[in-house]
Amino acid sequence: MKDIDYKAIFQRIKWMIDNDPRPQKDLAEYLGKSRQIFHDWQHNNHPSLIDLFKISKYFGVPLEYIISGDESPIDDATAAFIVSTQELTEEQKKVIYASIKAQVDMFKKLNKEKK
Repeated sequence: MKDIDYKAIFQRIKWMIDNDPRPQKDLAEYLGKSRQIFHDWQHNNHPSLIDLFKISKYFGVPLEYIISGDESPIDDATAAFIVSTQELTEEQKKVIYASIKAQVDMFKKLNKEKK
C-alpha cells in the first residue's frame, strides 16, 4: 500500500476552492474551522478523515477523488436519469442537474490540466 500523498490532497482541495464560486471562508465555516486551517494543511498539518469527508460533501465529489485523484464523477446521462427518477418539480430537477453538470465540467477541466 502506498503512502498518502498529503501534498496532492491539498492541491486537489486548493483547486476545488479556487474553482468554486463560494468564498473560501464558507468552506472553513462548514468545517467549523478558521481560514488559517488551509495554511496549516499546506505547510505542516494534515486534514483529518472527517475533514476530508466534509470537503467531499461540500464540493459534491467522491472522497476517493480527494484522497487519490482517481475517481471520476458520474456522466451526464447517469445524472439526468438519477434526477428524472426523483419526485421533484421541473424547476428542482433543473437546479440539481445544473449542479451535477457543473461538477462534471469541473472534472473534465481538471483531467485536461493533468495531461
